[in-house]
Amino acid sequence: MELSKLNRDNIAKKIGNGAVLLHGGNTVYRNNDVAYDFRQDSNFHYLTEWPEPSAHAIIIVQDNKAALYLFVQGRNEEMETWEGKRLGPEGAKQQFGAEEAFLYEEYESLAPKLLSGIEDIYCDYTNAAFEKYDKKLINTAIPYDQRGSSFSKATLNSLSPLLSELRLIKNPEELENLKRACDITVEGHKSAMEITKKDMYEYQIEAEMEKTFYDLGAERLGYPSIVASGDNACILHYSTNREKVDNNGLILIDAAAEFKMYSSDVTRTFPVNGKFTKVQQDVYTEVLKAQEIGIKNVTTKKTMSDIHTSTVASISQSLVDLGLVPMGVEETISMMHYFEFFMHGTGHWLGLDVHDAGTTEEKNKPRKLKPGMVTTIEPGIYIRPNKPEIEFKLLERDPKKIRERRKSLGMEKATKLESEEMKDAKSIKHKIPKDLLGIGIRIEDDIVCTENDPINLTIGAPKTIDDVEAICS
Repeated sequence: MELSKLNRDNIAKKIGNGAVLLHGGNTVYRNNDVAYDFRQDSNFHYLTEWPEPSAHAIIIVQDNKAALYLFVQGRNEEMETWEGKRLGPEGAKQQFGAEEAFLYEEYESLAPKLLSGIEDIYCDYTNAAFEKYDKKLINTAIPYDQRGSSFSKATLNSLSPLLSELRLIKNPEELENLKRACDITVEGHKSAMEITKKDMYEYQIEAEMEKTFYDLGAERLGYPSIVASGDNACILHYSTNREKVDNNGLILIDAAAEFKMYSSDVTRTFPVNGKFTKVQQDVYTEVLKAQEIGIKNVTTKKTMSDIHTSTVASISQSLVDLGLVPMGVEETISMMHYFEFFMHGTGHWLGLDVHDAGTTEEKNKPRKLKPGMVTTIEPGIYIRPNKPEIEFKLLERDPKKIRERRKSLGMEKATKLESEEMKDAKSIKHKIPKDLLGIGIRIEDDIVCTENDPINLTIGAPKTIDDVEAICS
């Protein structure tokens, strides 16, 4: 388990002296005694690679060196007959590099002894496990000596920012895991393109694609697959996947495999009958152009904000050219008219989580990309069929402030406030070209930033007009 040991060594260098408290994921039941498939908490995996539910970890750091202590489920012949083999404390020591390992139930009694005398504690105190376990045991392990008081003199440090920064830069082994996840994902998308035909249902295409994922070694899906045909492609997180395909329409598939806990994230859009119509090709070409601009900008000279700005500019020009907006490029951007058709970001970090840890800012400024960062690039144009005429507000808007408010207030409250602010603004009505209604296109790849040119891990999934039509025909 060299990867997690490397990660513990890295966090030890950041901490110097102290202790890290971590809690693994638990079994979640769907109904009665039927459980959902277990997936370990990503941070817990990052620092331990322990694969089983119901586990705690304490990492003691002294003089920049880390020692791992695990609390895990014990061996139990009867339970293992029902639920599968357990590694137990011995397996934790022999296979996962634990200095010492104990039973899961011993955490509350033994943790105070391990933490005795350590005053710098790193934990996720927004996690329910902090309230359930750590708050009390820290008071016991590192008490504040004042009569009648029950609180600790320990300094509590938030673990999440520290781990997020470490997880943001992928090391060679992590990149290999991501590459394998991407290779599997590419083959699944190619299978979907090859087998899609007239009168199939979305779920049939989904099943064939996911079979390819699993045949090639995927452990699970990176996220629920989106297989959206026809108008459904204009629903960003559509995952019902129950409708019959539109034989003359497009199908948008956003799906990915996970390998060794690392997830790909790929979207392709292609014609069900194997041939783009003229208007489908027009829109597709514009999205592809914007994506190529975004990919070229994944360099150490750019920020995620720069990348989004460049793709918004490209998409806005495309919207003008396609007759989808009432004014010029400058107004389309400043008044956020593009948001009617491109309402999400251009990309996000990728790694153990499909929307991976790490911020896009550093010291309150957009951070420059660094080698080892991995991001998706995924522009789109979605021309909703239920909006044949759109009333565009003639009001300049700041996308940064809108994002910040949505983050702080939540989407529901923030969008209501936006509606209130815009209701009295002047507006202009614009009819959408009828033959464009219902077209939804997104193209997404997974890109590694390097010292030189960006590396596209999913370039093998066809996306030029010629390549897509060739594999679909």
